[in-house]
Amino acid sequence: MVNEKLGPISNAHVVHADTSEYGAMDEKCIQLAELAATAVDFPKTGKIVSMPPSLRPKLYPDFMQKDEAITYKSDKILGRLYRSIQEDSNGDLVPEETCTLNDLPYDTDMEVPGATDFLSSAWQCKCSYEAQLNALLSQYGVRTEAELVTKHIWSLPKYSSRKQGDIKERLKNAYSALRKELRSTFESIETDQTEISDDEKNRVYEMKASAWYQVTYHPKWVQKSREMLGPDCEEMPARLSFAWIAVHYLARIKIRCRGEVKANSQRPVERLAAYICESM
Repeated sequence: MVNEKLGPISNAHVVHADTSEYGAMDEKCIQLAELAATAVDFPKTGKIVSMPPSLRPKLYPDFMQKDEAITYKSDKILGRLYRSIQEDSNGDLVPEETCTLNDLPYDTDMEVPGATDFLSSAWQCKCSYEAQLNALLSQYGVRTEAELVTKHIWSLPKYSSRKQGDIKERLKNAYSALRKELRSTFESIETDQTEISDDEKNRVYEMKASAWYQVTYHPKWVQKSREMLGPDCEEMPARLSFAWIAVHYLARIKIRCRGEVKANSQRPVERLAAYICESM
């Protein structure tokens, strides 16, 4: 009974001390310290304590590693030490992504007529997607976007094998849900018509896919993304996965731009392209 009460009380004390400018001298911390003392004396006094709802934390600092809860980046010494140790322990695992404005490729073949009508909504979707993507990367300490997208996660902080497995599964499910949500947004079509043909749908999807590609890869839009992040994040690599949620339609555009592919070509890549083109 004592241990069951002391755990949540002690955790709440850490949270309130971290969030308050007064630290452990905060009024809530003092209340929690008194509750903890009463809980420790339970075997002698028989007095049961309960923590008031107002003292129960809603957020936890990152250094507490509360994976099941919503966390925040602690700016106090414990948070800074925690992140410093995390960086040192993972420093030799994964190189940082280094795609910059200067070397980011942009394929003009992906531009299609009518795509400009979708640029504004594409930008809004991209901002929402990347905010959630960055939150996942930050909360779990994953260093690269590629790990989430490929579901091959290797840069997690050092936990036990079982805990790492649980976290990886949670991350994969979270990203799959995010991708599914964005795919649903992509496939929604605003039209006054009750029904449109498949060809018309495909034309709309290609225009949307082109817009999603442009806001991800065009230097103007990449620069806009960097400006939104602020000067402290200028070295942050460009996020590129948003465009490829619509990969099927980007492939259609690219194959059509290459012109008619000879079906009897001996090159495997040409035969594959012909097959894909016919399938679409």
